[in-house]
Amino acid sequence: MKNKFIKKIDEAIISQVIEGDSSAYDEMLKADGHDIADMETYAQKNFRKHSFLLKGIINKQKDLLLLERASLLLQNAIEKNIDKPISYLKGLIANNQFQVQYRNLENLDVEEIKEIIKDQNLLELLEQLEDDQK
Repeated sequence: MKNKFIKKIDEAIISQVIEGDSSAYDEMLKADGHDIADMETYAQKNFRKHSFLLKGIINKQKDLLLLERASLLLQNAIEKNIDKPISYLKGLIANNQFQVQYRNLENLDVEEIKEIIKDQNLLELLEQLEDDQK
């Protein structure tokens, strides 16, 4: 019985905070000697920090997906012997330190292709590959 009562009080408090009526809590905190402005500044900084980190994680996941997609498209182009993507990949190899390491394109697996194209603009590469396959 006591736990149900406490739970209902907690739910009421949470719903009031969510609805934006936190003035009573601000007054209680002020009465306890807390500085509301400092608390709001701290909360805003933490929100911005976590928001920035979350955006970074999301962008990293998007980049990994693009890299995977581009690698698979290049591998398919190699298997199908499509000239433009193969020449693009050969150009990347020629401009990188990979010249000796990757002589036979037919033997490249997806991970090796990822290593070659990981520093490229993946959106442009994907657009180019998709146009070449049409």
